[in-house]
Amino acid sequence: MTGVTSPAEEVEALAHRIAEAIGGRDVTWLGGVLAPGFVHRTPEGDATDADAFLAAIAGIRVEILSVSLEQLAIDVSDFAALATGTQVARVRVDGQEVSDRRRFVDWFVKVGAEWRLRVAIDFGDEKGPDPSLDRGPA
Repeated sequence: MTGVTSPAEEVEALAHRIAEAIGGRDVTWLGGVLAPGFVHRTPEGDATDADAFLAAIAGIRVEILSVSLEQLAIDVSDFAALATGTQVARVRVDGQEVSDRRRFVDWFVKVGAEWRLRVAIDFGDEKGPDPSLDRGPA
């Protein structure tokens, strides 16, 4: 990550790159930044492992136009970091562009010298569930 000078900037850059990879369904790259024991959680208590998380991203059935992050806040300690914010996905559903906004919390840990995503928590669409999107994890 060229030009990055602090742990918070490293985590911020990684969070944005993860959003881009989700938008491009780049599960190969994403798999490389997941920490051992990765878990994706929902507020309902559902938990999935890395393989299920990556399969859900690969299986997103809508056209993804872009994925970006808003209100991103990063808190860093020596060996862990917390990223909170809103993931905004612009998608096309039945010819209509839709903005899907999801609050999230991501927990990053140091694995060797690199930050890796250990837990991702998806709080769902800010407007409430929309089953027509069926877009997989945030």
